[in-house]
Amino acid sequence: MRLTILIPALLLAGCVEGRAEAVTARVAYGDLSLDSREGRAMLRQRVAGAARGYCAVHGPEMTPYASRADPYYCTDMLRSWIVGEMRPEVRRAYFRAREEAGVKGRRL
Repeated sequence: MRLTILIPALLLAGCVEGRAEAVTARVAYGDLSLDSREGRAMLRQRVAGAARGYCAVHGPEMTPYASRADPYYCTDMLRSWIVGEMRPEVRRAYFRAREEAGVKGRRL
């Protein structure tokens, strides 16, 4: 079974030719073994990749004007949003992966 976290961008909807188009970020994890260090590391990499990819395209529209001097604002917010949508066991695996990688603070 393929499991995916789908994060709708509630703060942002692109408008193309008069019709609203929802913008999303996807993180697939159903193919990962979250019991293994390698599977957890891949989950962390996928979350980071989804945040970077989304923010590369939509960062300027999503970042409030007052926060535009902060280069990490968009990726921090999107990563938090993705983690908030995870099931508890996936969230635990994600935070364990960050710990195993020695990631602290704002690093993805």
